[in-house]
Amino acid sequence: MMKKKLIAALLVCAMCASLFAACTSSGDTASSDASSAITSSETESSQAESSEAESSEAESSQAASSEAESSEAASSEAAPSQAAPSEKPSTPSSAPQASQTPSSNNASASSTVALSTVLDAVKNAYGENYLPSMDLTAEDLKTRFGLNADDYTEAIGQVAMMSTQVDTFVAVHAKEGKAENVVSALNAYRDDLVNNSMQYPMNIPKVNASKVYQKGDYVFFIMLGAFAPDDLLADDPAAVTFHEEQNQIAIDAIDKTLAG
Repeated sequence: MMKKKLIAALLVCAMCASLFAACTSSGDTASSDASSAITSSETESSQAESSEAESSEAESSQAASSEAESSEAASSEAAPSQAAPSEKPSTPSSAPQASQTPSSNNASASSTVALSTVLDAVKNAYGENYLPSMDLTAEDLKTRFGLNADDYTEAIGQVAMMSTQVDTFVAVHAKEGKAENVVSALNAYRDDLVNNSMQYPMNIPKVNASKVYQKGDYVFFIMLGAFAPDDLLADDPAAVTFHEEQNQIAIDAIDKTLAG
């Protein structure tokens, strides 16, 4: 009887041990399966994050590439626009230019100057030795000097009031292309004055030293200056030289005034 109870107890223990072992094995398997599942999930999550990161980087790279291309395109379009001004021919200036017509002494006027301004400069240069005081009219200029009003835009003239004095100053601003006509008329007057006129002996050197002077479109007849020293005789070549030097005073004043 005792043996049967013992055997029964042993069988019960054996069955319990067998059940325990089975439960333990099942738990381990389930735990292992759970761990594998967790590991697999983590791996998939890691792969998904990696894929998202790669996708983000790719999008950033594409965006940067697109911006770079846009920038290059903008620079390419801007370049011709910036280069265009340098290719345009410069517009020539339209400001009035001074006449470059050669004068009898290779001088030319730099700008338009009123003849009254020139006259004032000449008077100031001579001071009390400027003797002309009588103004000439346009008719006087035509009758006496052969100046045609169609050849000039402005003309003035002054002569000495006393008949014993020959001092004369004529200034003409010729029209474009008409300066030679004025020069010819004044030279004809001078030639007749030197060769055909009757003069006081003391005036002969001054008449012989008279000068037609051209500067661009400005033409002048000059017979001015102080009296020659008493020790210079009328037939002395030095007397003519003296009066030529006196006329140079007017020429210097004219050049300075017309040069501005």
